[in-house]
Amino acid sequence: MARHAVKTWQGRESGFEIAAPQYYAAPRSTGFAMLPVYINGKFYSGGLNGVHRVADRLIREIDARLGKPGTPPVTLLLPRRVGSTEGMQLPALRNIRLQEIDTAPSQAWEQTRLPGLSADGVLVNLANLAPLQHRRKITLIHDAQFLFPDNSYPLRQRLGYRLLVPRMARSSAIVLTVSEYSRRTLDVTCVSPAGRTAVLYNGANHVLEVEPDGAILPQLGLTPRGYTLMFGSPKAYKNNAVVFAAYAGRAPEGAPLVIVGAAREGLEAAGLAVPPDAVFAGKCDDAQLRALYEGARCLLCPSRTEGFGLPPLEAMLCGTPAIVAPAGALPEICRDAALYADVDDPGSWSRAIAALDPEAPLHARKVAEGLERARHFSWTRAGTELLDTILALSDREWRRAA
Repeated sequence: MARHAVKTWQGRESGFEIAAPQYYAAPRSTGFAMLPVYINGKFYSGGLNGVHRVADRLIREIDARLGKPGTPPVTLLLPRRVGSTEGMQLPALRNIRLQEIDTAPSQAWEQTRLPGLSADGVLVNLANLAPLQHRRKITLIHDAQFLFPDNSYPLRQRLGYRLLVPRMARSSAIVLTVSEYSRRTLDVTCVSPAGRTAVLYNGANHVLEVEPDGAILPQLGLTPRGYTLMFGSPKAYKNNAVVFAAYAGRAPEGAPLVIVGAAREGLEAAGLAVPPDAVFAGKCDDAQLRALYEGARCLLCPSRTEGFGLPPLEAMLCGTPAIVAPAGALPEICRDAALYADVDDPGSWSRAIAALDPEAPLHARKVAEGLERARHFSWTRAGTELLDTILALSDREWRRAA
């Protein structure tokens, strides 16, 4: 069975035309035995972050599509979790078998034990890291942020990623990433050539799967459409400083800044001049976050780079427009559905916030455009494309013809 043709689309992202990366179509009724599939579950032993949430969701989407005739056995491999409160919550899986190995989670487990446990099949790695010694593997590398000077990674992590990730990519049968911007960045930084890297866009519709907890607005003294929303971060590339400077200048009246995630103390410790009247929502659960999205005048995303950029899409699906920096993958993901403000110009952020007056026609237009754009990014599509790629690599006859 021959390899399927490359994915047949071309588009214009960020003002110029791009060629479609290669995708792999799953074999249909080949009649040949398929190799078993293993999923690297080490990330479940770590704390919850954006990369881990994406990996977890993709596993759930794969699980929902398995169990049909002709699909291979799939096993989620993970090291022993120490204590019931350590790490992320494991998913309830119907078709993927969970196998816990009696070894504590570590890089050594991933590099030495995991290759042997999955040697007879395909290994799927969805959280940036993979064992070097396994060749029949798929590796999802979200971005090349670890190579940038303002990446804010701890030194040990930064050096480890710089040493290992390019080698992991070169030893992978298939490399995936989350945007065309990341695909080009991985190429020019010599992490993974563009010709052998495919784009698997994230979904965003998970934000609609929980009912909003509207009680958080009165708890914080907020009124619907009476505030702007931003995820707080001390990391330099997240560029919170430009928004803080906008609020120190001519910020629109009646639109206080609400910060999700980070605490005031952490931002100030990083040298950021936080507006004294900023409202801190803390670490919100999904229901509270949806309510904050739905009630906001707009979402602010001033990052200097993003491999994908999920918050603007989440806000758009909740009926709230986004103001983003024209940087990283944000123009590719948001296109004309968002307003843009300069990464270094506080005044442009003040003007964009003022332009999105909830009573102005522009606000209603951006709400409609945002909903239309964000609906393109579904986990159903992402899970289907990922499973097709996995099944193609699992098919023994495809491997002989490739």
